[in-house]
Amino acid sequence: MDMTTHATATPETPRPETPRPTAAASPERLLLPAVLLIEDDPNLGAMTAEMLAADYRTDWAQSVGEANRLMAGARYDALIVDRRLPDGDGLDLIRMLRGTGVTTPALILTALAEVDDIVEGLDAGANDYLTKPFHFVELEARLRALLRGFHAQANGVMVGDWLLKPDANVIEDPDGRAVPLTDVETKLLAMLATSPDHVFTREELLAGAFSPGSDLGAVDVYVSYVRGKTTRRIIDTVRGRGYRIGTPEG
Repeated sequence: MDMTTHATATPETPRPETPRPTAAASPERLLLPAVLLIEDDPNLGAMTAEMLAADYRTDWAQSVGEANRLMAGARYDALIVDRRLPDGDGLDLIRMLRGTGVTTPALILTALAEVDDIVEGLDAGANDYLTKPFHFVELEARLRALLRGFHAQANGVMVGDWLLKPDANVIEDPDGRAVPLTDVETKLLAMLATSPDHVFTREELLAGAFSPGSDLGAVDVYVSYVRGKTTRRIIDTVRGRGYRIGTPEG
C-alpha cells in the first residue's frame, strides 16, 4: 500500500487521541513491542499508527518536544522518525539519543530521498532509512528486521569478528578467548557499536560512557586502552571528527 497516496485521499482527517502503550491494554497486548511514531502529517500519522497498532503498542508524536515527553515516561523497542518536524529535524533527535547512550533502533521515514540525505541519516545514528511514498508492508518488514537485530544483540554485539558481551564486561576474540574489560571500556565499545555508521564526537562519548567530571582527554586514553587489549582496528579514528566502531578481523 502506498501510504502517501492513501493519506492525501482523506484530507482534514482529525487526529485521534495519542495511543498509549499501556492504556486499556489486554495482558496479551502488553507483550507486544512498543513503537514510537514521530510524524507531523495528521493523515499519514493517523493511518500509520492505526496500521501499526495491529502488531505493536504504538504511540504517536507530532513533534520533537512531544516525542521527548513520551520517551521520558515510557520505554520503546523502536522509533519511526520523520525528518521535517515543526520544531526541528528528526535527525537531531536521533543524534541526541545516541549521544546520551540510548540504543533504541530508529528508522527514518521521510520524503528526503537524495543519496546525501540517506547518508546523513545513517551517519546521524539511524539504523534504517525509508523514503516516502512507501508501501506499508515494506515498513513492517524493515521494522521486524530492526527488532530482530536489536534483540539478537541484547546479550552480545558482534564487532567485526569479535563478540562484545556488555553484561559480562568481556569481549571475545575470533578464537573465543575472553578479554576482560572495565566498565568504562565496555560502555565505550557498546556505545560505538550501537550505530556502526555514526562517527561519535568526543563530547558524545564522554557524555554516554564516562562518569561526571571526566575530561575529554579520558576518551582518547580509553580508546587506547581498548585497542591495547584487543586490536587497533576495533575503533577507527575519523580525523577532525571523532571515533566510530571498526571492523576487526581475526
